[in-house]
Formats: sequence, C-alpha cells, structure tokens
Amino acid sequence: MRATIYTFSEALSVPQHALRTLGACEVILTAQGMPALRRTSLTIEAEIRLKGRRYLLAMPLTPAIGLRLERLVSKLERIHSSALAPIRFLPDELQWQDREGHPLRRSLFLQELRGESLWELFDTLRPEELNRALHQLEEELARLNLTHNNLKSENLRWTEDRLEAIRPWYAEWGQSQARDKEALAALHATEEEALSNLVCDQNYAYTPTPDKDDYLWRGHEFEGLTAVESIAGFGYIDSKGRWVIEPRFRWADDFQEGRAVVETDEGMGLIDREGSFILEPRYEIVEYLVAESIIRARKAGLWATFDITGAQTSPFEELEAHEKQLA
Repeated sequence: MRATIYTFSEALSVPQHALRTLGACEVILTAQGMPALRRTSLTIEAEIRLKGRRYLLAMPLTPAIGLRLERLVSKLERIHSSALAPIRFLPDELQWQDREGHPLRRSLFLQELRGESLWELFDTLRPEELNRALHQLEEELARLNLTHNNLKSENLRWTEDRLEAIRPWYAEWGQSQARDKEALAALHATEEEALSNLVCDQNYAYTPTPDKDDYLWRGHEFEGLTAVESIAGFGYIDSKGRWVIEPRFRWADDFQEGRAVVETDEGMGLIDREGSFILEPRYEIVEYLVAESIIRARKAGLWATFDITGAQTSPFEELEAHEKQLA
C-alpha cells in the first residue's frame, strides 16, 4: 500500500503517533483546522514548527520520485552552500498501518525555513538591497554549477542580508542555468507582474478529505479533467463528477497539454485524455517537460528522451551524458 496525500494529511493530524522523530512538532493549520498542504508536481508539503523553528516537511508523491530526491538531497547536504536552506532526508519518518494492521513506512524530507519569504518582503526591500542579494545568489549557484530550476519568489527566503533558496526538487548539475538566469532577471526587474508569472511547478491548495463517499482525495480541474483518488485507485473525472478515466492507477498527476504522468504497479508512464498510454508504464521515473514538449524517462538508472507522441529521440544513457546531450 502506497502513502497518498490522504495518508500524509491524516499523519499530520496526529504527528505524535505517525512521525518517528518529529512527533513533538506543531503542524501549521488552515482556518478550518486541517493541515495546510501544498502540492507540487513531485511532492506534497506542509509547514511545521519544532523547538521554535519553522520547517517545510515534504513527502514525495511516488517511491520513484522519493529515490530521485534522496539522491539529490544527499548531494546537496555535502556542499554546505549559503545559496540553499539546510535540508535533511528522514528515512522511514512517516508510519501508518494498512487495513490489515500491517506497519508501513515512508521517508520524508525536512528543510528549515529561516528568515522570511521574499514574496512577503518584496514591497519593503530596497531595490539595491534586493539586487545585491540576487547577484550573490546567482554567483553562488554558478560557482556550484547548480541550476535550481524553480527560483520564483516564494521559493526564496530573506535571511539577515542574503537570500536562501528552498524547494530544490528540480535542481540539476551541469545545466545551462538559463532558467535560473531568466527567473533572477525578472526578480531584478522588481515588477510584481513579472513575479506572478514565475511559475515552474504546480502550486495549489489541496483539501485531502473526502468530499464524496468514494473519494479519498480530489485535486483541481485542469483541461476539463480532475485527478481523483478513490478506494480503487487514481483516475480522472469531468466537471460534472463523471468518470472519464476509471481509477486504475497507483498515482496520477494533473493534465498538461493533453498529457498526464501516471504510475501503475509496473512503473510510471504517460497517458492521453482517453487514458491510453503514450509511454508505457515501465519506467522508474517519467517527467513531462511541457515547456520543451519532451518527455524524459529513467529505466535501470539510465535516462532517455521521447517526443510528445512517445517516440524515443535519444538513447538510454547515464544522467551526466544524457544532460550533456540535452544541453
């Protein structure tokens, strides 16, 4: 049984019983008294307080994503950079039971939220002060040869006189850093309109409590379809609540340009609006890069690229060789 958004929300309601090392934490709640959750395309997140400090607690949406983030965080922990807020991997942190009472575990990630959000401080910072900090951040990322890939304002924290980046879920080494430069240039412009357009991941408030007897979780509508988790699994409904793609997946992402990443018992794949596989579900990780209209998939630790029809356009290679070819 896989941990779901509903599992994560239920655990945060009773952290003293469901979290292995963070049981004494205080979970930030909504006005309705529910854990305040945030979903990206890779994680479900909540903010907590522990011993007077504030943290971001994140659960990968699939085991494959968890493996990817574990390796990423392991590498980030070794660099000790001022450009990134401290982050830790918490093995088997989430604990729950299946319907038969068998104990289950899921690893989580914890990142400290120091200072204040740049978005909240944007109107009060002096332009020269902000631009200096942005230049420092850009120089540090360049020194590390690291591309964050998600430098919108809500992922930057103002700590004393500098900026720290959070949510490094999309970070990569050895890339062109073009996306980071574009994002930082928009922040340099100090225009609120520009800030509002810096969206790299999906960022929406989710309510993981059932709104129908057979729904464990219901997302937001994208392109006329809504991802829904039922007892039978994940599927998609239309705006009237009718099943368009029956619940047969272990996990399902939102639709973008008529495509959605899903996971089955066999692996991850990509479907169209009819539920037919464009990319068969036999991969460890599948990423649909909408801006580039390409698909990246990993199999046996090697990466390859596919076009939007599912045709393979590059051979399976080690990550470094694959990224060099894309660059």
